[in-house]
Amino acid sequence: MTLLRLRQIRRLLWLYFWLLIFEGALRKWLLPGLANPLLLVREPVALLALYWGWPLLRKRQWQQWLQPLFLVGPFAFLLAMVAGHGDLFTALYGMRVIVLQLPLIFLFPSVFDRADVIRFAWVVLLLSIPMTVLLVFQSNLPNTHILNTGAGGIGTASFDGAMGRSRPSGTFSFITGVVGFYSLAASSLFLLLYNTRIRQLGLLICIVSAIALVVALPVSISRSLLAGYIMVIVALVASLTIARAKLWPLIVGLVALALAIGIATTIPAFQDTSVAFIARWETAGAASGDDRAKVGDSGIAAGQIQGRVLPGFTEPFERLGNLPILGYGIGMGSNVATQRLGLKSFVLGEGGWDVSFGELGPVLGLVFVFWRIALAIWILRLALQAATRGNQLPLILAGCSFLELIQGQLSQPTGLGFIVFQSGLTLAACNVGTNQVVAKS
Repeated sequence: MTLLRLRQIRRLLWLYFWLLIFEGALRKWLLPGLANPLLLVREPVALLALYWGWPLLRKRQWQQWLQPLFLVGPFAFLLAMVAGHGDLFTALYGMRVIVLQLPLIFLFPSVFDRADVIRFAWVVLLLSIPMTVLLVFQSNLPNTHILNTGAGGIGTASFDGAMGRSRPSGTFSFITGVVGFYSLAASSLFLLLYNTRIRQLGLLICIVSAIALVVALPVSISRSLLAGYIMVIVALVASLTIARAKLWPLIVGLVALALAIGIATTIPAFQDTSVAFIARWETAGAASGDDRAKVGDSGIAAGQIQGRVLPGFTEPFERLGNLPILGYGIGMGSNVATQRLGLKSFVLGEGGWDVSFGELGPVLGLVFVFWRIALAIWILRLALQAATRGNQLPLILAGCSFLELIQGQLSQPTGLGFIVFQSGLTLAACNVGTNQVVAKS
């Protein structure tokens, strides 16, 4: 493959990233009349990137993951048309997740390396500062304000939070975009701090962005974002431990984090929304049946894990017996199906596995879920191997990509985009140079 073609593919993947960040802004503010077509704004980019990059994807290590997708996708499409909902556009919309978006994961490590991942991290970190400012404005404005308008200029993109406050959506059309973005920003911050030499300007950017990340947590009123931050910190500690890094950098990092939190607590936006954030946790804990649901009480954390996280893994299997053996049809769990087929939102459930089992049926759904689990474990193994060789970037990024790849919602375009981008970036971080491809399994 020529150097020119490689550069073109790299530019397309950068365009994919920018469209992921600003797709919601296009649908809400700039081109609201094209809100529905813009759901597919990244699809032409993905298609062209895969077409140009196919010679790179023909390697055996990628084909072992791509071949199952190219079997499951078309077969699921046929099942949807013959035994499922029967709507052509809905089936095509659902199939594109499997045959067009997920294969893009393997193109990132084919054209990017560790240095490129660091460039992406700096961009994400810089974007986190104005993104937090936007969240603060949205949080303090009524839901009817243009900054809070929904896709197509209809309704609102804010969702109920607590104590009369809503969860802002930033430049995204859904709160999942905020969670995915800030989880990635947290990984970006730590991988830059612990893996690069930062000069004065870079250090200033890291400090301001760290404060922005702390402020964004209560402003978002999102428990999922807190879980994302925790996963990233766990991944950071694991990477430093496996790489046998000196303890001093970790201590300095924790002190810097504490300082950022201290500064953030003096910001009015943090103070005003912290009460609502705490109230949301306590309300959720009480709803789970925990009468001791107070922030800081281990009972509420255990209750959230037991009542929110674990059911996502267990309840889909409990409902398998109630599903048709061939499923309701791929694409059935998307908002497109909601509009075209006159269904209620989340008709198949909110979890990623719920939707997969509902759309594909128990048998094909299990195959696809197993593919997701196997890929996530494979990427994690590569990240662990890289950490033992002193490359901590993949494992830190796995903090924001691992669980989402296993169980994240693929029917929502922004959530799907972050799963593809974060997973691809994690693989790319395993490369120490553009001529070195990810280690073979």
